[in-house]
Amino acid sequence: MYLLAHAMVGLLIGVVLAAIAGDRRVLAFAVLGAVLPDLIDKPLGHIVLAGTLGYGRIYFHGLTVLFLVVVAGLILYRYRRRIDLFAVAAGMASHQFFDGMWRHPVEWFWPFLGPLRHHGYPEDYFWESVLRELAQPSEWLFFILIAGLFAYIYRRELATALTWLTNPSFRLALVAALGLAVLAALAVGWRLLP
Repeated sequence: MYLLAHAMVGLLIGVVLAAIAGDRRVLAFAVLGAVLPDLIDKPLGHIVLAGTLGYGRIYFHGLTVLFLVVVAGLILYRYRRRIDLFAVAAGMASHQFFDGMWRHPVEWFWPFLGPLRHHGYPEDYFWESVLRELAQPSEWLFFILIAGLFAYIYRRELATALTWLTNPSFRLALVAALGLAVLAALAVGWRLLP
């Protein structure tokens, strides 16, 4: 499953948890939890540990890390009455479910079924998979749906933020930030060209 598809599932879980808890902040935590396994494991496995593992479903795709997040959530709830880490755990659990991690028992039950095995992905697999994902129309549709849902849910805060656009100094800072983002995107794009 692709990153924004996972994020959409996390957002739907977050909507339910926000309705139960009466706190919209859990939305972001559920979305974070839904994408966290890929945000950590893919670069770690395909870039940092490419020579030893070369696989993007490692630690955060397993039940061990999920269990640790649930335990931390229990502690946070016990002392602060906050369900933020439960929302992260729910998102992570949905990620593991939609990735079908039960079909990868060594990774899912790591370290209890032995060490993680090396997978033979090519060296440039990570960047090619990122580009392949960006080319999927479904990912763009999920992006639009997620942005629309967040805009609707946080419409009051968004209206307040949009009033800042009338401030000339803020507009100048925004244009500078967007210019830097475009330069960064061009630098990354230049790096990916053969």
